[in-house]
Amino acid sequence: MKRVFSVIIIITLMLQGFVYAKSKKTQMPSIKFSGSTYTLLYSAKSSETGGYLNEYYKPHQTYASWTDLIGVHHYPRSFYPIEHAKEFRDYLGKMGVSGSLEIDNDDDRALLYFVIIDNKKLPIIMEFNIFKYEKSPVCGTVGIQYAKRYRLNSPLEIEKTKKEFVKSGLKYIKAIYKTKIPEIVNVDADKGAYILKEASIDDMENLD
Repeated sequence: MKRVFSVIIIITLMLQGFVYAKSKKTQMPSIKFSGSTYTLLYSAKSSETGGYLNEYYKPHQTYASWTDLIGVHHYPRSFYPIEHAKEFRDYLGKMGVSGSLEIDNDDDRALLYFVIIDNKKLPIIMEFNIFKYEKSPVCGTVGIQYAKRYRLNSPLEIEKTKKEFVKSGLKYIKAIYKTKIPEIVNVDADKGAYILKEASIDDMENLD
């Protein structure tokens, strides 16, 4: 009988340890946007801009297979949000992509939205993108991006999908304009798992 009690005690202690370990698991930051919750699954520093890119996805979606994405971008060396948006629009123009730009001089803010189509092979990838740029409270410019991706099986579906943009695009543009840009997470993540090189678990838990 004593042996049975000993086994029960050992199992109980193991389970308590499991619960404790589970409770210490980092809770990833999340964003509410247009009625959905997006969770941070990717974070990396850009060698080109010197700032971090954070990407948030809907439940059960990943960096490899997503339909909706929220991106938060930091450009520490870009000090004029409106000029940054204009330069990006010009860059898109050189690629043959037409971008629409809305400027708010009073708040030093800009909205840029455009559609990109990759029809070189099936499925055809069609993306609707909205970017909002404003001054970073830390340094330079910060931007928030909403992207909606469609995978189409024929060129005939392109026009149908474009009509959807006309109906829903304005809603998302207004939502991005009203959305507060969250703080940049300056910690690398690899395929959804934090690499805790620059922050402790306690630091990460305080990100909420």
